[in-house]
Amino acid sequence: MSQANREQELRALARERIAKGELPGEPSPKVWGGYGTGRPCSLCREPVQRDQIEFEVDGAGHVLIFHMICQGVWHLECAPATAP
Repeated sequence: MSQANREQELRALARERIAKGELPGEPSPKVWGGYGTGRPCSLCREPVQRDQIEFEVDGAGHVLIFHMICQGVWHLECAPATAP
């Protein structure tokens, strides 16, 4: 699967999870990054491996874990909900 197709798939998944309330519809300013810990990504649900970058987000009182691309996609999909 190409990178563009993967991103489109993730964006659709993010919109779906935001609509269902499974992910917050607003990004959090509290984000930490580091090496993966094997925890599942809050968007794609695949583990973030030790050789990957993991983002930990304080998402409205609970911790969200994302791959780098998944965090970026989630953030982009939050943008329409927070735009004036």
